[in-house]
Amino acid sequence: MVENFITIEPGKINDYIYHIDVRAYGAPRMLSVFVAQFDDSSVLIDCGSSLDTKKLVRFLKNLNIDLASFKYLTTSHHHFDHNGGLWQIYDLIKEYNPDVKIITNNKTKELLNDYEEHLARGRRTYGNLTGIMKPIEVSAFKIITPSTNFNNNPNKLEFIESFSIDGSEVKFGILSTPGHTPDHQCPLFVKDNSIDFIHLGESVGTIYHSSELVTVPTSMPTYYNHKEYMKTLENLKILSPIKAGFGHFGVINGKNNFQEILLEHETFMKEFREAIIQFYSEKPETKYVLEQIIPMLIPRTDLAIEDNPVFNGIALGIVYGMMMDLGYRNE
Repeated sequence: MVENFITIEPGKINDYIYHIDVRAYGAPRMLSVFVAQFDDSSVLIDCGSSLDTKKLVRFLKNLNIDLASFKYLTTSHHHFDHNGGLWQIYDLIKEYNPDVKIITNNKTKELLNDYEEHLARGRRTYGNLTGIMKPIEVSAFKIITPSTNFNNNPNKLEFIESFSIDGSEVKFGILSTPGHTPDHQCPLFVKDNSIDFIHLGESVGTIYHSSELVTVPTSMPTYYNHKEYMKTLENLKILSPIKAGFGHFGVINGKNNFQEILLEHETFMKEFREAIIQFYSEKPETKYVLEQIIPMLIPRTDLAIEDNPVFNGIALGIVYGMMMDLGYRNE
């Protein structure tokens, strides 16, 4: 296992990628945003909610990343906490670079602009912590079809574009990783015949622990699809990235640790689903199932979660989403 196998600190994680903690919900270690800065352009991966935009811009200025350098803003998926502020950051960066594009799939574009129900559901759980969302003009988007080519040879992956950093080529691609949501995708960068970095978003659960390779599920309503989610995990096992970013939260360092976290998550997702089936058979009430599940989740984080409304909302969401997938609940 490599030294410092989990990175939770903001800062540069390789030659060209920065990890940013935007302190979503007003707390540390809630949401990671990543920026790839190349010789003549930059790429933003996720941006947080509209409540995080000012903090993100402040980080970029402190890192001396010129807003005019952004060629692409890209996404993991449409959820408000990951890209609810995309309309806002796009409008801001467009003032510096009118040619900037949001590079994503058509489903994400549709869901970002058909946000009312999604935002209403979020507010029922998180209140005003969701921020606000607004429509994004069609001309803002560069629509791509995420690749389904998961190849163990990094150079045989499909790429959208190449960038340069200190004379070296960096290839940029986006993989299709549905399950958490139907539009979920994973941006990645290949350099020197290796996957330098992949942003997993919520395709491999979440990491709320700073020193153990343990995960929490991301089976959120209303779109969670367990069959697709587990297939995505199988696909990702084919890859061997040097670093893997999580939306919540931080970076896993090392190819072996990447494989370990995938296997850990796959195993726990099976245990989690089986536990929900068992508890529901004992008493078919959401409150009861949630109460029985909480003890399984508490050891998987070192964050202060007692009486934490955000974590309570997350726990309810992942239980309810799995119950929906099992057919126990409707939206």
